[in-house]
Amino acid sequence: MIQWLFDKRNQHGFLPNLIKDETLEPNTSAWWDLCIKPPFSYDFRFLKYCKLDGVIQHCTLVNDYITGTASAYYPINLNFFDPDIDYIGLMDERSLQRFKSGDFRVLFYYSEGDNPNPEINNSLDRMCATHNVSKDSIRFVIANYKLKDTLPFVYFPDDELYYRYLHVIENSYVKSHNLQSRDKKFTCLIRADKAWRKIYAAMLHSLDVTSMGYFSYTGYKYETSHKGVDDLSKWEQYDDTLAQDLLSFEMKTPIKCDELSDNDHNNHKLVNQDYFQNAYWNFVVETHFDNDTCFLTEKTFKPILNLQPFIIVGNPYSLRLLESLGYKTFAEVIRETYDLEEDHKERMSSLLKMSFDLCHLSDKHHLRIQSIIADTLEHNQKNFLMPKVHRINNLLNKLEYHV
Repeated sequence: MIQWLFDKRNQHGFLPNLIKDETLEPNTSAWWDLCIKPPFSYDFRFLKYCKLDGVIQHCTLVNDYITGTASAYYPINLNFFDPDIDYIGLMDERSLQRFKSGDFRVLFYYSEGDNPNPEINNSLDRMCATHNVSKDSIRFVIANYKLKDTLPFVYFPDDELYYRYLHVIENSYVKSHNLQSRDKKFTCLIRADKAWRKIYAAMLHSLDVTSMGYFSYTGYKYETSHKGVDDLSKWEQYDDTLAQDLLSFEMKTPIKCDELSDNDHNNHKLVNQDYFQNAYWNFVVETHFDNDTCFLTEKTFKPILNLQPFIIVGNPYSLRLLESLGYKTFAEVIRETYDLEEDHKERMSSLLKMSFDLCHLSDKHHLRIQSIIADTLEHNQKNFLMPKVHRINNLLNKLEYHV
């Protein structure tokens, strides 16, 4: 049994660690601002998943914790990891002293799938040196599957559980598989601007297929420490007309297929059922395209929940990760070898060819495919909605340690 330790609580419950404002109230503007203001420490949402699935957890204040009664962690749920912040130094003084004395461990809980080198690892090493603590006293939950066996990191598919948590409560997802003719060949919704995303979108545009789907590219800009192939220099000599295609595409953006705001585009509770029931495929454009991470977000779980087949424009081995989580893919009707291609240019070419080919299949061919994969779609939705007690307990077991 793990004991979760917090510095403060008020009439609304335990407050996120590192946060000094004791007047915070959930679901207020000040509460949501925790996500976008340093130190980016936010509500420890893992406890919500536990509550939903009836996995009892024990929380207490650091000052009330009796040393040696259980494995104990001080959770820091980060919406964004800033390598320049000394998170350990932001702990309340009494908590910091007890941590340095070995009374408990610190758990960074990070739902992103970043490559931790060098920023995260260097930051952890620097904090440990500054405060004279062992790195073994820290665990770092992360959604990069490539780190599943690499301490201090512990893999956990947070976006799967978070998206499920939202929609078990909202109950607004697609309930029946449409086996009738559809108006669109695909849905492809791209919000945030990245080099490789722009290349994929621009090439779809140059192939003259974007009008065949629900297609958007809002061009929303945001800062990220993860660069990788989000650097046009990594795409030199990819295509002779790439620069021209990108310029032509940029002149046409933003491209939208609805009237929603940027905030609504990022609201994972919203489900436009037409995007799933009135389009045969979903071209999922994921968060990363690099080889140094394998990370699935709500972008992939949206078509899974809503009974729609998909291809993943993302990291290699994304489909293999899905299979490890109990999902099935669509190798019986399309070639999924793109998932094994580690060269980012070759993978992009394979995905573009797949996208083009799916756009040019007849309605009759698409309906036949939908019939063949009906059981797979239903299996995936059921697997997604089923309780995640096994995922939760697997993480808890990995975090247990001898007191």
